[in-house]
Amino acid sequence: MTRRSSSFELVLPPRPEDVPSFHWLRNALRTEILNGRIMPGSKLPASRELARQYQLSRGTILAALDELRAEGYLEGRRGSGTYVSQILPEHLLPSQQVADQELSATAPAGPHLSAFATRVRPFTLQVRPENSAFRTNLPALDLFPTTLWAQLTGRRLRSATTRDLLGCEAQGYFPLRQAIADYAHASRGIQCAPEQVIVVSGVQEGLDLAARLLLNPGDKALVEDPGYQGAYAVFGAIGARIVSMRLDADGAAPKEADFRSCRFVYVTPGHQYPVGMTMGLQRRLQLLAWANKYGTPIFEDDYDSEFRFSGRPIPAMQGLDHGGKVIFCGSFNKVMFPSLRLGYLVVPRNLIEVFACTKAMTTRHQSLLDQAVLCDFIEEGHLGRHLRRMRKIYQERYSILLASAQQYLAEYLEIATIEAGLQTIGRFQSSLANQGITAEMVAQSAALVDIDIVPLSRYCHTATIPEALQIGFAAVHEKEIQRGVVKLASVFDRLKAERYPPQPAAVSRNLV
Repeated sequence: MTRRSSSFELVLPPRPEDVPSFHWLRNALRTEILNGRIMPGSKLPASRELARQYQLSRGTILAALDELRAEGYLEGRRGSGTYVSQILPEHLLPSQQVADQELSATAPAGPHLSAFATRVRPFTLQVRPENSAFRTNLPALDLFPTTLWAQLTGRRLRSATTRDLLGCEAQGYFPLRQAIADYAHASRGIQCAPEQVIVVSGVQEGLDLAARLLLNPGDKALVEDPGYQGAYAVFGAIGARIVSMRLDADGAAPKEADFRSCRFVYVTPGHQYPVGMTMGLQRRLQLLAWANKYGTPIFEDDYDSEFRFSGRPIPAMQGLDHGGKVIFCGSFNKVMFPSLRLGYLVVPRNLIEVFACTKAMTTRHQSLLDQAVLCDFIEEGHLGRHLRRMRKIYQERYSILLASAQQYLAEYLEIATIEAGLQTIGRFQSSLANQGITAEMVAQSAALVDIDIVPLSRYCHTATIPEALQIGFAAVHEKEIQRGVVKLASVFDRLKAERYPPQPAAVSRNLV
């Protein structure tokens, strides 16, 4: 049986002047129990504590509790205290339900919502922990060195000072910002000082912060299409005019005219999300030239770039930017584990103050303990070792996916070649399009056999694209990848058979 703590004061509605203390206390407790604000199994404060809190005699308290016990709302346990009954008197519940309905019918309308609130749309993220093929956007969580992380955390806690318990400045823990600046310079070619680094909870907060500060309702924002749904959600809530950028083999492929009167450009050049290509150097330089010509800020989401398997590393756009137009955003949530909730922005010097002031006004700063532990993890070389290990494992899993798909799925899918990332896409073979089989049909059928895949069309804003599936491999064990490919092939086989059932054998019409 679950016991709920009684260490907090019990807050009851005020007592009207014309109601005796006994009746008020009995009725207030009964109402709170029936309304579910005091849950079954909850332990009530001691009678002496209730008497002190509400300045009533202990005899009044005991009399009210005794009557509620007699009615079946409370139960006493020798040597333990008084608890709300697990099973409440059923004969009073219907009347309470009627009272609740009457209350809801007469309740006043909710508060007037802002224009921003009316534009907010649901935006959910995958948080299921199962190791299912082919879950996307997740690292191999079972391979993260949790014991080491716990040791670093314990060490920090044992040496914590009063200053550590106070917190830190809005931009984040300075030693971590220094470590991030060094890490980003070495791994991504970022050119920045620690003062330009702002610690955030991840890309989503960084994008929301940048968009709020640089966009007004009606302003033009260029977004990759297909692209990250979180970006669409942010720009839509702000009321920006979203203009899609088509993709080609180099990623986002806008025209120069798109930059005219544009106030914000969102790109994922390191590993385009969700398709997976890497933007080439010439395309990056072209976008930077247009950004400087028209004064357009670029938000560079450095998604998955840490996990590069092949190809020559290309410096981040921020490292190529000499005009202060790029806001760079990185995250440790995919590199390490999603619940860490630590990422970073690198902002141009002329934007440091407004970003820091806004951060102080909203989330203030992330957990100082987590920031300090991450700082140790980076400075002591653990992050570098973890990345090297995971790159090798992810490359092996990607190779297994390619080989298994070639053996069992070649008739249905062409798996895209990628240089980096946690997932790839499988494009439908032309024969499937002629048979009327869609990615949504495949995803729904695959879910019935515990296969998790995402139709690429779900990432589209206005673009119309050929049928394709997003397929994750990083968080999937090698044997599960092989089993998942076989299961997915059987899904395609079944859908094909349903569309084109085998014809019955011809019956001879010759009479003997």
